[in-house]
Amino acid sequence: MMKTNKEIEHITNDVLIKYVKRGGVYKVFNEIMLGEGIKFKETPSISPDFVGALTKGNNNQVYIIINKNIDNLGRKNFTIAHEMGHYFLNHQLHQNSVFCNSNDIVEEGHQQNPIEREANYFASCLLMPEEKIKPAFLIILENRSRKKIKDFLLVKNDYTFGVWLLIRDELTKRYGVSEAALRYRLQQLKLARFEFTK
Repeated sequence: MMKTNKEIEHITNDVLIKYVKRGGVYKVFNEIMLGEGIKFKETPSISPDFVGALTKGNNNQVYIIINKNIDNLGRKNFTIAHEMGHYFLNHQLHQNSVFCNSNDIVEEGHQQNPIEREANYFASCLLMPEEKIKPAFLIILENRSRKKIKDFLLVKNDYTFGVWLLIRDELTKRYGVSEAALRYRLQQLKLARFEFTK
């Protein structure tokens, strides 16, 4: 049975309460996996499409495996959080595993497969909890825009693009995410819209 975004947010908040005392969630991935009895492996993949997997060994040991060749740290963190999503959302492991390719783990959320969409939403909520990212975004927005912009940023090819670059640089570093994941989360939370051309 598919979960609503509210249900996913509730599950994510339970994980955050249990494991995250302060700081970026990506810094406590090892503690979360240790606490849940999950083993983590990075493996080089022959297939560039393979990104990550949640799998169960013959001894019922759960593993999160990700492609060692992912060179973007934000993408790597999102992949790990996505696989944790499959675990915490109790997605059924078909043939003892869920293998995710680059079309499944979509940081910007355009995903047709409901199970993958749920895991992407979980990852987004886990890495960038609303109660942390919203105030952080609003403080930077107010300070960087010289109080001209209060609670919503429409990024165009004008001075707002410069404001966005300052926000992007600070928040991607703070939360260990890619620009794509950050943009999607800010749009989910109705804090920003992006209408610029590169």
